[in-house]
Amino acid sequence: MGFLDNSSITVDAILTKRGRQILSGAGNFNITKFALSDEEVDYTLYDVTHPDGTDSYGVAIENMSLLEAAPNRANFQSFLTNTSLAGVKVQLAQLNYTSVDKFTELAIAPTTVGGTAENYVFTIENTNIVKFKSVSSARTITAKTVTLIAQSINPQATTTLTVQGETTGIVNVITISVTKDEGSTTPPDSTQDNTGDGGNGGNGGNSGGTGENSGGNTGYTNT
Repeated sequence: MGFLDNSSITVDAILTKRGRQILSGAGNFNITKFALSDEEVDYTLYDVTHPDGTDSYGVAIENMSLLEAAPNRANFQSFLTNTSLAGVKVQLAQLNYTSVDKFTELAIAPTTVGGTAENYVFTIENTNIVKFKSVSSARTITAKTVTLIAQSINPQATTTLTVQGETTGIVNVITISVTKDEGSTTPPDSTQDNTGDGGNGGNGGNSGGTGENSGGNTGYTNT
């Protein structure tokens, strides 16, 4: 598939050789797969210093000539694809924590499989449900490992911890469900008491400073 030109969103879709063969025999068929490519787009041309402002940052990309559809492509390249990271993943011992009681500590120690050792950016979706042990006011920490503490909430709720390799950019997500504390008066959807970035915890810990405010009230499921 390919865009015919830069002035419209008309799409040029053509059949592969195999598709044409099937069509010539049975007369009809259902399309189940198609391929898109951005290999002709050089994203390094995105210019945040353009004198005409934000509307013109991508003008060079928008005016590029685009490739037409090809019926026999086996693969494609992309300016967004780093082939050196093929097969690399952020591995975690557990991706789902269910029925976690209040004040339970969860040690999170990711490893990068297939790549070099790195720090990780840990981001809690809802800090009313779990907090970092070392910097309870932080929503994000950069470190090798972290320890989370389940909070006292009512009703039961679920949040996520996003773990992203600082060097590779590879992401994995942990889901954490904390049980209801009958004696708690803290709902999980209340305003989050955190100050944003917990800083860099270095190579061996999960501590850091505090940054700017980034509150909110997302990331919970009542049961």
